[in-house]
Amino acid sequence: MRAFDGLNFSFDFSKFIKVADLIYFDGPLLSHYISEKGENYLFYWVDADAHANRWIIIRTDIFTIQKYLDKKIPLSSIITSPNDGFVYIVDIDENIQYNNCKIVSIAQLPEDYTPTDDSYYNFNLKDDIDLSAISQKYSSGILEIHIGGRDVRYGSIPLNKFATIIPKIEDIRKSMSSKYIKNHKKGITDKTNKQNIERELRLDTQYEYMYSLAGSIRIILKPINQQIAFGETYADDFAKEFVGLFVSGYSKGNILKYSELYDKQTIKKYNDFISFLHTEGLSFGLKWCNISSQISICEQINIDDTHKILTNLSDFEYDDKEEIKVEGKFYSLNVRTGSYSFESIEGDDFKSTGFLDETRKQVAFGISFNKTYQVIIERKVTEQIGRKEKIKDTIISFEEKRENIDS
Repeated sequence: MRAFDGLNFSFDFSKFIKVADLIYFDGPLLSHYISEKGENYLFYWVDADAHANRWIIIRTDIFTIQKYLDKKIPLSSIITSPNDGFVYIVDIDENIQYNNCKIVSIAQLPEDYTPTDDSYYNFNLKDDIDLSAISQKYSSGILEIHIGGRDVRYGSIPLNKFATIIPKIEDIRKSMSSKYIKNHKKGITDKTNKQNIERELRLDTQYEYMYSLAGSIRIILKPINQQIAFGETYADDFAKEFVGLFVSGYSKGNILKYSELYDKQTIKKYNDFISFLHTEGLSFGLKWCNISSQISICEQINIDDTHKILTNLSDFEYDDKEEIKVEGKFYSLNVRTGSYSFESIEGDDFKSTGFLDETRKQVAFGISFNKTYQVIIERKVTEQIGRKEKIKDTIISFEEKRENIDS
């Protein structure tokens, strides 16, 4: 490679985070990076020898990159009009070491280092980032939320969509976290140990925002827990559950599994989330990577699949049962069919309408409207997602309550 005049400098570009490869052919040729301060840089490959690849590094902004991807400006105009008024040239060897770093004015660039005036974007965007590098950097598991679809461009999304989708994701996480912690505390009798585990669980199942990346819309999060672990953690286990829930709608069996592990409120929130994706024409992806425990999970909801998921959810029914013990009076009764209406006298406005079971039906003729009874009602609640719940009450026991009379 040719020798270059320029101002020598030392800068650790290795701390930059790759957002996406914009041009890729047998390797990256043009890549988008951000610095720790959130500044945008393009790395443009220009030369190579047996020892290293040479790159021009240009500081730019997300709006310029978007204009380039929209074919409104050529790559040549970005390189010849950098934000700093100059570019950086570095040679990166096979060990990812940055050598011969120089600051070079635009006038010093050789003609073959600059694209032609018609260098408009005409490639397939390799929209991916290296989560393992971020995980290694922060010694933590990393969660990536990826939003794409209608009106979502490279690094931009309408505010009404962004402001709605993030709270919906957090509602699902909170609902799952609460149940997850409760399940993992079961069976722990030692009070101090229980408190320590609960604290660890809360830190491992809550996320903090790190930064947003372009490339559709990407949000990078990490667990609040700052402790470094070298094996699988609660954070890994919860992330598997969390990521898995979002694609559970592809299978009715998985919907049933998550409804049993968590509760119907979680599934309702999930249904609401998928409905929003469907209405707004959005795709959604989740990735979890923890380099320490060597765990990597990646799931995607495509725009065309939201209708299928909603159909699976609408076909799914909850069937919850509970027993209710209450004192009150009957105010209607059909001894032939066993149908009844009953109301509480305990000041809670509780009312029940249903049927006596077969055993109670046989003795229904003895029930009096002016007497008080203690009844046990078996309540079965059936509910389809997005529809009103159906309640079926059956009295499985009743006993007359006799007043105590002082002798």
